[in-house]
Amino acid sequence: MGEVDEDRPRRPKQKYWGLRTLGFLTIALVSVIASNWVNTGLPVLGLVVGLTGAAYCSYRGLKDFTWLPR
Repeated sequence: MGEVDEDRPRRPKQKYWGLRTLGFLTIALVSVIASNWVNTGLPVLGLVVGLTGAAYCSYRGLKDFTWLPR
């Protein structure tokens, strides 16, 4: 029985692009909230990293998305 499972090709490990997008958006949100809390200027670095990462993960997620089985 174990031999049958070994002959079947395995699907590549699924990447969770949606969760990664939420993570980067959380970075952007936290940097904006922290900036407002300490009354400083726009948190440029955190905002850029968060939004750039979210855009990349959204692009890759849409590119990898398919309805067809692999």
